[in-house]
Amino acid sequence: MNRFAKFAFAIVVLAAVALAYDYWNVTRKEKLLSNAVSRIGGRNGSIPVWPLGTEYRITLTAVPNAEQLEELKIANQMRGWVGIAIEDCELKHEDVDRMRERLPACHLFVVRDGKMTRMANHNQKADDQSDARKASAQPVLNSTITPRSS
Repeated sequence: MNRFAKFAFAIVVLAAVALAYDYWNVTRKEKLLSNAVSRIGGRNGSIPVWPLGTEYRITLTAVPNAEQLEELKIANQMRGWVGIAIEDCELKHEDVDRMRERLPACHLFVVRDGKMTRMANHNQKADDQSDARKASAQPVLNSTITPRSS
């Protein structure tokens, strides 16, 4: 074999080993996430697009406690989009804050009466309302356009 063929072969072997390791690692994380969701009593599904990433959809029927959130933290390490929906539960501000703090890389939703809405942090909501109040307190400049005479 000439030098180029050996070099190309080495690159192919290294790429195959790297992809095999990556696939093993992604599969391991998916099993950990699936087991955590199952222990909490939730449902999960995914649309795999390995090696680019995967869309994970998780539905929980109860608000996870601190220990369960620790198990769910693996969701932050997943490659792709992770959506976690809390279905038909009463959420307190503390629950929302705790979930946002522990699951910063996930998209959090609340499902009520079949409608899914994004879970808003109550501090963020208060900030948005104060920004709206500030904006409404500022004077609005009216400008009029006068047509030019020709």
